[in-house]
Amino acid sequence: MWAIGVSVATAATYGAFLAWDQHKDLDRATGELSGPYEAWQVVGCGAVLAALAFVTGWRGHMWLASLVVPAVLTVCFSIDAATGEGSDGLWVVGAVLLAVGSFAGTLAVAALGARARKLGGDR
Repeated sequence: MWAIGVSVATAATYGAFLAWDQHKDLDRATGELSGPYEAWQVVGCGAVLAALAFVTGWRGHMWLASLVVPAVLTVCFSIDAATGEGSDGLWVVGAVLLAVGSFAGTLAVAALGARARKLGGDR
């Protein structure tokens, strides 16, 4: 049951913060493209997923969070990037980096949650 809940929460977080923003922004002064995401979107998504990982670790499911959150996040990103307008194939590199980075971050935060529970005496 935890796996389903963590999967749905991760996909909903991606949808709420990142999936809706599909266009790149042009800086008229420099002519450079940026985006599609703004910093607040990435920070918000990361903060919600960190809270999810911490709570899941706290509840004794550290490895579940460490595997499910990065997998679902990477699948959501991959579908979004591969099917987006102007997809050039470089999304694969982003997906690999996202998978590795989100695994490391989720594992660290979930481990903190598990450790906090142990130190708090709540078994």
